[in-house]
Amino acid sequence: MSHKYSLGDIVFKVRLTIRLLMDKRVAFYLKLIPIAALVYLVVPFDLVIGPIDDTVLIIGAVQLFISICPAEIVDEHSRFLRKRKEPDSSKQIKLLDDHSK
Repeated sequence: MSHKYSLGDIVFKVRLTIRLLMDKRVAFYLKLIPIAALVYLVVPFDLVIGPIDDTVLIIGAVQLFISICPAEIVDEHSRFLRKRKEPDSSKQIKLLDDHSK
């Protein structure tokens, strides 16, 4: 099974992970997954030489963390991040109207 990630997907998952880490409703023991991955990233010990294992570990840890967090909390934060990303068309129209005066 092959997964392709765009830069936008990666940025979204990182932002979602940060929001989930800051959410008090997410159990502390679940938060240890991405924290442990970051610790592994900064510790000079590598399982395999090179950046590939670090990248795979971080992506895997983020994916695992998001998948085992309570779904309703993940959905709430996902909706917030997606809503923030969408431009508000009413503001764009108002700006265009103001500019034409």
